[in-house]
Amino acid sequence: MHIRLNSIIIVFVCFYLFAADRSFAQPVWSPAVRSEREMQWMKDSLHLTKLQVEKITPISLDYQRNMDKAAQPDYATRGKRQHPLMRQKDAEMKAILTKKQFDKYYRRELLIRQSENDKHYEGDRQPY
Repeated sequence: MHIRLNSIIIVFVCFYLFAADRSFAQPVWSPAVRSEREMQWMKDSLHLTKLQVEKITPISLDYQRNMDKAAQPDYATRGKRQHPLMRQKDAEMKAILTKKQFDKYYRRELLIRQSENDKHYEGDRQPY
């Protein structure tokens, strides 16, 4: 009886620890939500003009959708598919933003990209 009770307690403790670990996992946000949050950050932090917002919004949404597609088949090689998308987005942003705006945008992008390459990163993208 004593051994059986200990076994049950161990099972519950293991389950609790596993559940607690998973509760900190971040949700995977849809491309539309990530794009919307990115645009909100850009509006607030970069003080975009209305024309800039109109030009950047579709770029951001397409980028987020394409990043999801590039990540799907094989996580091991996703970087090879995603890096060209990142470079393309950066080039498009550079053509639309002022130098000061682009510098601030690019510093933030580098921080986001570095956090995704962190050894604790498990594939879920951070919302902006």
